[in-house]
Parts: sequence; structure tokens; C-alpha cells
Amino acid sequence: MKLIKKVLLDSLEDEIKEVRFVIEEVSSIPLNSKLTSETRTILELINHIAQIPRMDIDIYTNKIVTSEQAQKLEQQLNKKTIKDVLKVFDDNCLYLRKHFEKMTDEDLFKENLNPFYEKGKPPKSWTYFLPKITSHLVLHKGVLWSYQKVAGAKVDMFTYYGMKKTD
Repeated sequence: MKLIKKVLLDSLEDEIKEVRFVIEEVSSIPLNSKLTSETRTILELINHIAQIPRMDIDIYTNKIVTSEQAQKLEQQLNKKTIKDVLKVFDDNCLYLRKHFEKMTDEDLFKENLNPFYEKGKPPKSWTYFLPKITSHLVLHKGVLWSYQKVAGAKVDMFTYYGMKKTD
């Protein structure tokens, strides 16, 4: 029988691989591209995606306790090239893996997490927040893929799922 931790982290690892692939594929369009005047540029979006594994862990564990602290760390982690953004993503994924490597299933069920934006609400467990990290990555991977599609990049569902198309 698989441990709950393994099931949750396996799902996250699959998404990490797919997200990385979609970020790599963004090189065919300008990094200052936007969908609308109100949306992020490609560069802003991939920086945000690269930061999710670290930012989410630090917010859920109260290493970050204000939106100002979050914005300051985001600014420190922002990069200007795809190669540098991917390095941040890889480092942040390692940060996430190290956070969970010694945890047991019992640790995942402890309701001791209460991010600053949920003050006054009952604490939740990692069994609640780990899928949230995965869905956060899924959401922004879809947005990034959509940017690429609208910009005319040669992306398809194979790209979205992190696979090279074999003709």
C-alpha cells in the first residue's frame, strides 16, 4: 500500500515536470507578451510559476506572514531570462522536496497550518494544502500554455502534458 505522502507528492512531481516543459517551450514568443493590458507578461508569469513551490511552503508554514514579505521575496526571486527562471524553479522544487522528505503520513494530517490570509479560520493540514500547491501550478501552467497558443507558438496538448510530439 502506498503512503499518502507518496501519492500526494507523486502527483505534484508529475505536475512539476509538465510545468517545467511548458516553461521551456515559451522561448518562441517574446517575454514581454501579454494576453491583455491587465494581464502579466510572459516573464512575470513564468517568474510567478517558478516561485510557487517556495512561496506556498513559506506562506503555509508562516515563514511569510504578510503580503509585503511575500512581495519582497518574489522581487528577490524574479529573473530576466528563461534559463534563470528555470534555475529558480528547480531550486524551489528542491526546497519543497526537502520540506517533505522526513514527514510521515501522520505529519501530513496534523492541522497546524494557518496562512496569514486565513487568520481567524481553523488550521488545516498538508493533506489539504499539498493538493492546493499542485492545483496552483496546474492553473498557471494552463494560463502560460494559453499565452503561447494565442501568440501562435507551436504548442498542443502534448506540450501541455510535458511530452515531445512524435510524428
